[in-house]
Parts: sequence; C-alpha cells; structure tokens
Amino acid sequence: MNLFLLVSLLFFGSPVHLLNGSDAHIISVNNIVSTQHLAEGLSISFPKNNQKVRGLYKIYGKAKPGTLVQLHVSSSYFKTTRDERKKIAKGEGPIARMNRTFSLTADRSGTWILKEIELLNTGWEETFIIKATADKKSVSVRVYDNTRPVRID
Repeated sequence: MNLFLLVSLLFFGSPVHLLNGSDAHIISVNNIVSTQHLAEGLSISFPKNNQKVRGLYKIYGKAKPGTLVQLHVSSSYFKTTRDERKKIAKGEGPIARMNRTFSLTADRSGTWILKEIELLNTGWEETFIIKATADKKSVSVRVYDNTRPVRID
C-alpha cells in the first residue's frame, strides 16, 4: 500500500488521500511531472523543414484552438532542357509555378490539417514553401523535390 502511494506520488504529483482506519490524511506536493501544454502560437508539424517530398501529402500543425489559419503554398522550379546530344539538363529558372492559399480552422485540441496536396516537381527540380499565418504570427517550411528526369534509350 505504501509502495503504491509513493509510486502514485512520483508519477502524478497530485494530492494523494491515505485512508488509515477512520483518519484521512492528505499529502500534497508540488507538481513533479510536467504537464503537456498546448503549442505556443503557431507551428507546422509535418512536413519538416528541408524534407524531400514527392506525391500526395497531408500538411498539419498546431495553433490555438479555434484559430483561423491561412496556409499558403508556393513553389518555384527549373525547366528541363535537352542539348544537341539529347542529354537532359537543367534549364532556365527558378520559375514560379504554384501559388495556392487554404483557410483552415484549428480544432479544439489545436490541430489544423490540410487533407491532401500534391507536391511533385514539373521539370528539373522544384522547391515548395509552405507558410502558415494566424493571429499576426507566421511560420514557414521549405521542402523540395529534386527528382530529375532520366533519358531512356
């Protein structure tokens, strides 16, 4: 019984009631275990900064519950060129391609989610900038798709 009380005291850090016959003793201590807090301000949880992407993705993050989050996805890419030897090479660029804005609302736990977006390059290589803005705060993440085309003989 005493072991159980000590373990609960260490893990929970809240008042523990001891029943010893007809006497009830309350032991209170300061919180030892840190509690999980909501994300301060705004953050993008996935994808991470400088992560390689290719295909359909979910973009999600944290904000204060009920906050309207403006998610802006933009990209720039390099064209693919072929020289006289039919070799594929990097062409002109960077050229702006994608420029999309989404309005999302954080749920009661503070999570906002963009269900599906296609992050594929159109030419030689492409860089995507994902920027979330809410309550005059903004955070951005840069991801890339540097998969290059291959010439098949």
